[in-house]
Amino acid sequence: MNAQAAGVALLRVAAVLLAALGVGLVLAVFSAGAQQPDEAAGLSTVQTAVLFFGPIAAVLTLAFIVVLALTRPASLAIPGRRRAARVTCWAYAALGVLAAVLLRTLSWALLLSLATTACAIVGWTFLRRDEEPPDRPTRR
Repeated sequence: MNAQAAGVALLRVAAVLLAALGVGLVLAVFSAGAQQPDEAAGLSTVQTAVLFFGPIAAVLTLAFIVVLALTRPASLAIPGRRRAARVTCWAYAALGVLAAVLLRTLSWALLLSLATTACAIVGWTFLRRDEEPPDRPTRR
């Protein structure tokens, strides 16, 4: 496996981890609302899960699909796409740090956030490497 393939794989892992974090938040809040003895408070919590965290999870899942399309080998061959993949790595690293700060009280969410950040940064490192040395003109 070359460095570019490893970077692409880590970027995809970061994207799926962040999507899993969003879905996990929906399920956790929904479960908390369903377990409340007060029906009105429970319904309010379930509505929060569906109406607030649901769209966030949907956007993160769609972003994962975009990352899959961006990191296809045919797409990376297009000039500028490799740079876009590196910028996407930094975006996922920033989102991972933001999620870690906001969700630091939930241990599972903190672990997923930190794993997202680590995968994105290491993926950026691999995508940054040049596979072939630049062509240098030879003197004759």
